[in-house]
Amino acid sequence: MTIIRVPASTSNLGPGFDAHGLALNLYLTVEVEPAANPSGSITFEGEGADELQSAPEQNLILRAMKRVAEREGIDPRPALLKVKNEIPIARGLGSSGAAIVAGISLFEALSGTRLPIEKRLAYATEIEGHSDNVSAALLGSFVTSCVTDSGDVLATRIEWPPELAVIVAIPDFKLRTEDARRVIPETISHKDAVFNIQRASLLVGALVNRRFDLVKEAMRDRLHQPYRAALVPGLEDALKLPDKLDLPGLLGVALSGSGPSVTALALDDIDQISAAISACFHARGIDCKSRVLDVESGGRVVRRLRGLNERE
Repeated sequence: MTIIRVPASTSNLGPGFDAHGLALNLYLTVEVEPAANPSGSITFEGEGADELQSAPEQNLILRAMKRVAEREGIDPRPALLKVKNEIPIARGLGSSGAAIVAGISLFEALSGTRLPIEKRLAYATEIEGHSDNVSAALLGSFVTSCVTDSGDVLATRIEWPPELAVIVAIPDFKLRTEDARRVIPETISHKDAVFNIQRASLLVGALVNRRFDLVKEAMRDRLHQPYRAALVPGLEDALKLPDKLDLPGLLGVALSGSGPSVTALALDDIDQISAAISACFHARGIDCKSRVLDVESGGRVVRRLRGLNERE
């Protein structure tokens, strides 16, 4: 048996649109066994299991595996797949990125091929459409990335400060990435572009040098959150919390990926911050659950029960 485990991720972290990704300790796990039946099988447990089981042939894990197999010109062996999912679907926590990385890993497991990390990143980004979530899912921790004109993905991993907690508030509704991208304008002002470049750069420096006093300003954004606020009732109020609340432990708040989940970075006051973000959704009649998640430092793991483990 081979076991593939891929973490969830939050992305953007405010100004780092399509560039910043952070791996989190919710997982998509795929158990893989050889199948005698040439068509194989797939079953689902956990988050979204009923929805996924209703159309298994459309599952993103299988679609990613088949895309890579076609590009590589290799037919993978049939398999019995058991998918166990902890990542909420369509909530801005990298569920599609994790599925794509799992699918690429599944191709490797069933074909006996080990792709170089550069090719995994390129395939995953091509399928996902952006590099932030898939880079974090593959590499772990905090990753900043870009896509070159030739389609190559350049990514660098930074160790996350262990004292910095990640709070995720997950409202009880879904938001499709396509819809969240559709509301972002094709062009923005030079002033807003400079605003985001400055803060995205500042955020990286603040994390590397543990200048947590800079994080609140560094997580402000003018590129995507103002436009997506109309799709996420309560987001506008949540983004104001760092300026509104007298909680020294709260460093910053951001929409998680394309939403609707909201991420907060904190040093302390965890319970008060969680309650305050949830209250922004409750005030709009939306149920919301908050969780404190650890940062997954290792990224994707492929474990073969005969003893060989692969970890990015």
